[in-house]
Amino acid sequence: MRNWEIKSRSRSCAVCEQPFETGQTLHTLLTVTGEECERKDHCSRCWKQAGPEAGPGPEGTAYWQSRFRRLTPPPEEDAIKKDVIERLLKRYLDSEEEAHLNLCYILALLEERKKVLIPREKIRDDQGRTVIVYEHNATGETFLIRDPQLSLTEVEAVQGQVKELIEAEKQKDQPAPGEDGEDSQDPPETEDPRE
Repeated sequence: MRNWEIKSRSRSCAVCEQPFETGQTLHTLLTVTGEECERKDHCSRCWKQAGPEAGPGPEGTAYWQSRFRRLTPPPEEDAIKKDVIERLLKRYLDSEEEAHLNLCYILALLEERKKVLIPREKIRDDQGRTVIVYEHNATGETFLIRDPQLSLTEVEAVQGQVKELIEAEKQKDQPAPGEDGEDSQDPPETEDPRE
């Protein structure tokens, strides 16, 4: 199983289709079967009416409660510079390369420490591997990040790679000389003739 980014929380209940109100409790059930993921958000009334079958089921399902918040539409992507770590995470998320899975795991932990990603559940995929279900605190997006069970030595090596990637990404964010609207060259120094 690879890592996943899944749609953000719904604006309405998956059963009754009533729009959620700001502050309303919603119940989220995420089902992972093989390479398919499905997220359904329910209002409390529909969740209770569904009974025990609505709750977390076999391995590969995750459940959590949260409060609904209205999301403001993000500014145009070009106008805003996303957090470096989040950009890197999204860049490597779809890759199935082992090195990228390790990077995503460490990047997700960094975002968890900053309270950008909230761990909601741990599930097992169809091959028995541990997958951490994260929800983005601001956008409600769901991320499935495989726990690669790194040893301490491996963690240190991946952390070194992450630091290098972050530094390289920050360098890209620096405006090139002359791009900031100011003259990039200092005027030549001249001697003061009065001295």
